[in-house]
Amino acid sequence: MNYIPVTDDEKKQMLSSIGGKDTDDLFNDMKPRLARELNLQKPMAEMELRKHLLEMSKKNASGKISFLGGGSYNHYSPSAVNHILLRSEFYTSYTPYQPEMSQGMLQVIYEFQTYVCLLTGMDVANASMYDGSSAFAETAIMASEHTRRKEIFVSDNINPQYIEVLKSYCNARDLKISKEIGPNTACVLIQNPNFLGHVEDIVSLANKAHENGALLVVCITEPTSLALLPAPGEQGADMVVGEMQGLGLPVSYGGPYTGFLGVKKALLRRLPGRLCGKTVDSEGKDGYMLTLQSREQHIRREKATSNICTNEALMALACTVYLALMGKTGLKRVAETSYERAHLLHEKLSKLGFKGDGKTFYNEFAMVCQKEPKELLRKLYDKGFFGGIDIGGKRILFCCTEANSEADIESFTKAVRECL
Repeated sequence: MNYIPVTDDEKKQMLSSIGGKDTDDLFNDMKPRLARELNLQKPMAEMELRKHLLEMSKKNASGKISFLGGGSYNHYSPSAVNHILLRSEFYTSYTPYQPEMSQGMLQVIYEFQTYVCLLTGMDVANASMYDGSSAFAETAIMASEHTRRKEIFVSDNINPQYIEVLKSYCNARDLKISKEIGPNTACVLIQNPNFLGHVEDIVSLANKAHENGALLVVCITEPTSLALLPAPGEQGADMVVGEMQGLGLPVSYGGPYTGFLGVKKALLRRLPGRLCGKTVDSEGKDGYMLTLQSREQHIRREKATSNICTNEALMALACTVYLALMGKTGLKRVAETSYERAHLLHEKLSKLGFKGDGKTFYNEFAMVCQKEPKELLRKLYDKGFFGGIDIGGKRILFCCTEANSEADIESFTKAVRECL
């Protein structure tokens, strides 16, 4: 009501048309609807409030050692990332709506795109997206429009949360999720490493997709793996999409994160969101600007590409700073350490009777537990560990990163032994 000025008479007419007496009636279905029903405490002085909030914060499960994965990964982020992120010239200019925005922020976005292309082997990448799941769903729409087909093949071992988002997008666009690859398939969607941590055979899947005239989309939820595994673009992928959280962003209760989307040049015009380009000014100096803008604000709506408008540029900045600080060698060391410690944990759990599937994995793996997983994980929680994710079938999904020391692994396996 505050955004569109209306007279009292107009307000009464609107309320009358929906059967309301006053504006409070608009909130009848929201409980509690008024501040007087919230049973709020009396106002506190600043010192009292700080003490009160500190006491409340002690209820959080802080200080526990985590072996959780499943799409959010506990990697260490250097202190410099946050210090640069919170500089006012970045923190106050991160929303790239206008072409005339800060040159510094545009340069960071350009470098973000460059890093994505280097890691994935794609020709071009956009200026980040809302998160990995929504970016993943966008690829199905892009593939359908490019191939003019309506069927999508989805691998069984993709993060279930990503699949739920994909279903929402498909329902809105009348796209069908198919169980086989055929002449009506627009794209083949896989995850690598997949939800169970397995490394997929991208080359054979790319060949099968291309034989049927479909595109291959590779989803990456653990981006540090790209420092060890071959770039998907070099193995036949047409689009690489996913989540950048593992590169400098904390787990942070599940967000905010930032998605990425890289494509081959043939798909450039179908990229949703923003794209930053590099040019020179009249004096021959480097300059950056938003280019090929395909949002409703810039071109005809029917030709605009679809995506959630927020591109999480501030989070993309954090990932860019992280990659610049780590460099090629540092990122590879993170990946190698994560790989080695995950395999060390796998070995120790195998000796305790857990059963793996013997497939190649990166830093995440599923094992069958002889004890009821929920009971085991509850006991481990009481001992100070986030022990893994119960994924059904008496299987637990474990994850190790460079943040899990060998001492952490030793104390965890000791706790597991005591709980069995």
